[in-house]
Amino acid sequence: MSNQKTLTEVSEETYLLVVAGGEGTRLFPISHESCPKQFCRLDADNTFIQATVKRFVNLGIRLANVVVVVTNSNQQNLAKKQLVPMGVLSQNILLIKPTYDYAGAMIVGAKFIASLNHDAIIVNTPSDQHIKADISFANAIATASKSAAAGYPTIVGVRTTDMVTVRGCGHAKFETTSNTDCHKVLGFIEKPDEAEADRIMRAGDTACNTGINVWSAQTILNAAQGLDIESGVKTDALMREFGESLRLAVGEFGWFDCGTLNALYQISQQTPNHRNASLGEGEVNRHKCQGSLFWAPEGYAVHATNIRDTAVIVNTINGQTVVAVVRLDSSQRVKELAEDFHGRRMLKNNFALDANNNMVARTEIDDLTVVFMSVDHHFVAATKVSDEEIVIIVSNTVPAA
Repeated sequence: MSNQKTLTEVSEETYLLVVAGGEGTRLFPISHESCPKQFCRLDADNTFIQATVKRFVNLGIRLANVVVVVTNSNQQNLAKKQLVPMGVLSQNILLIKPTYDYAGAMIVGAKFIASLNHDAIIVNTPSDQHIKADISFANAIATASKSAAAGYPTIVGVRTTDMVTVRGCGHAKFETTSNTDCHKVLGFIEKPDEAEADRIMRAGDTACNTGINVWSAQTILNAAQGLDIESGVKTDALMREFGESLRLAVGEFGWFDCGTLNALYQISQQTPNHRNASLGEGEVNRHKCQGSLFWAPEGYAVHATNIRDTAVIVNTINGQTVVAVVRLDSSQRVKELAEDFHGRRMLKNNFALDANNNMVARTEIDDLTVVFMSVDHHFVAATKVSDEEIVIIVSNTVPAA
């Protein structure tokens, strides 16, 4: 018999609050203003937000108890399109002000859930993570839920031995002398430098903060009474309101926040020999490519030659075809590309960031933006072969004049 815990015994009282706002800059141009990454495809079967909901429903939370908050009407439409067919109630997909950050979204969501069930236990989660939902994950959520039911606001942390992950996230420091399943939180450490990250990994008294929090509706609403969410409330300000009652449930499950194209590549299914990964519903043909990520939506056919350690992303944004060729180990900087694109500062046919000697062929496509980041000597051509298909050719060899 499996020792995996579920939330079935409290499912009538347990609600899932999925925070799904955002500007869509960190996975540009897969994600963008109109389609943040939580609505982008994670694998052949799910978008990020669909996988998030399934992850917790599989633990016993009822679909009728799933509540989603978004920050604009386009996101609300996407959420309804992707989640209502799964069984999420359309009236539980809430539109909130874009000025609210994660803490504000949790507070607004808690008010809505409390109107449905005064005694609700709320599991708050981001919608853009990739988690291996194994026994350790189920146990951590069940333990946090039990703690929340006892009146303790509880955050879910994860231990990891990966230095990149440790440096890229915030951490909760906890009391190690406790004999209970949940530990008293002593403080927080934001993204540490290498020396501090090394200390954290060796000390054993911290856990990466996953952004998953569990508490009763009344606990968070009582803590939020002195906060002005209209002016913007940071998560650390909300955590301070809980004082010494804040607890931590620690798991050892696989957890990725998917904040870069490189992180998305790492969690994607890769070919065994050349370690390439292809996502999206478009066609991708590779020749002599290695260690690279390719993403194209329906209506595009990408033909790539000799691409190494690079992300090749093709998408349509507001009717414009955008092609990005980005070195994977520099992909944390795509936010700069997104900001340039949203600010309309990019040149129409070619934009480069730390990239040299790249070339874009003249095409019949009127609206085309090609961006290069941290790559040299790459060539991109685009051809519209029909009203339904655009062919993109990408190579790291610029043709002779």
